[in-house]
Amino acid sequence: MARPRKDGKRAPGIQGKSGFLYIVISQNVLKDGVKKSEKKWIATKLPDTPENVKKASEARMKFINKKAPAPIDRNISISAYTELVLSKKKREVSDTTYSSYYYRGNKIKEYFGDTKVKDINEIMVENFLDNLFEVYNVQPRTVKDTKVFLSGVMEQAHKDGIIAYNPVKEVVINKNLAAKHVKDKNTDDEFFSYEEAQLFLSNVKNHELYELFYVTLFFGLRREEVLGLRWQAIDFKNKIMKINHTVTKGTTITRANTTKTVSSAREYPLTDEQIEMFQKLKDKENSYRSLYGNGYFESDYIFKHVDGSLFYPDHPSKIFRKLIRRIPELPQSITFHGLRSSCVSILVHQGMDVKSIQKWVGHADYETTLKIYAKVKDKEAKREISDTMNTIIHLKDYEDA
Repeated sequence: MARPRKDGKRAPGIQGKSGFLYIVISQNVLKDGVKKSEKKWIATKLPDTPENVKKASEARMKFINKKAPAPIDRNISISAYTELVLSKKKREVSDTTYSSYYYRGNKIKEYFGDTKVKDINEIMVENFLDNLFEVYNVQPRTVKDTKVFLSGVMEQAHKDGIIAYNPVKEVVINKNLAAKHVKDKNTDDEFFSYEEAQLFLSNVKNHELYELFYVTLFFGLRREEVLGLRWQAIDFKNKIMKINHTVTKGTTITRANTTKTVSSAREYPLTDEQIEMFQKLKDKENSYRSLYGNGYFESDYIFKHVDGSLFYPDHPSKIFRKLIRRIPELPQSITFHGLRSSCVSILVHQGMDVKSIQKWVGHADYETTLKIYAKVKDKEAKREISDTMNTIIHLKDYEDA
C-alpha cells in the first residue's frame, strides 16, 4: 500500500494529505541486524481543518503513550530480563500456572545470574540444561519444560532487538543424561484397583479425613475441587453437589469461583447415604463451633480443621502419604491425586464406557480418560493371562527335592 504524499506539516507529527490528517510516528526497526529509522503513517480519518489538528495531536500523544514500550537496555542481564517476562506472564495466566513459570524462571536466574542476554549462546544453554540433571536431579520433563520457557524468553529478546537470533531453538537435551535421570516408576501403581480402594477406606474409616478421602475417590475429584467444596454447593433438598469453586496453591493460595476447565464445572447426584454423611459433617462442625466459641474461624468450606481454620492445600496429600505407608498391601507409589485415577479405574472395572467416565470426573479431553482406561485394561489383561498360564504350566513340586 502506497504511503500518503506529504502535503505539509500541520503540527508536530501531524501531516495533511488529500483533505485528511495523518499521524506520523518515527520508529527504529531492525533490518538484517542493522537498526534503521522509519516513519509510520497512521490515518486519523479526520478532515484537514484547524479544529481537527488539535484532535489529531491529542490522538498522537495517546498513541505514543499506549504503543511505545519503554526502551530495553541491550546490556540487560538474563536475570533482569527473565523477571520482565515473568511479570508479563503473571498478568496472563492463573496463579497455579504462573507458579510453574516462576520455578523455571528462578532456575534460569540462579544459573545465569548477571550474564547478559546478548552473550548467551548454544553451549551455555546446553551446559545449563545438563546442570539441571546433574545438580538438581530433575526429571527429563522438567528439563524440557524449562528449555521451552527459556526459549520463550530468548524469542522475546529477539523480538525486542536485543539478540539477532534465538540460541535455544537448536539446542538438544542430552539423551544420555535424560535416560540416567528417569525415575524407575511403575505406572500401573498410580491408582487403586476396586479391592485396593476398599482396603484403603476400611483402614482409614476412623480418620478425621475419612469423608474427604471418600468424596475424592467416589466422585474422582481433583484436590483443588474437594478442598473447594462449600456448604452452598450441597443442595440437601434436591440431593445435588456442585463443583464450581477451587482452592489452588501457586505462589499464593487462590480461592476462586472457577474450575480448571469448562468441563470441570459439573453437578453430581447425591445418594441418601451421602446426604446423611454431609448432614453429620455439618452437625459436627456446629458442635466444634460451640466448643471453640469466639476462637472458631468462620467459613463456608466443608473440609477444614476442627477449629474452622482452613487446610493448607498440601495437607490432605501429606496425610494420605503417611496413611499409605502404614498399609504395605497397597501400592506405595500412589499419591493423593491417585484417588481421582482410582475412580476411573473402578468405573472401567465395572464396565462403564470411556465417554461417561470422562463426564463423571470432568476430564477436559477424551484422551486423558482413555490413557487411564488403557492402563486398567492392560493390568486386568495381564492378570487374566497370568491366571490362564498358571492353569497350563506348573512349577515342579519342590517338596520332595
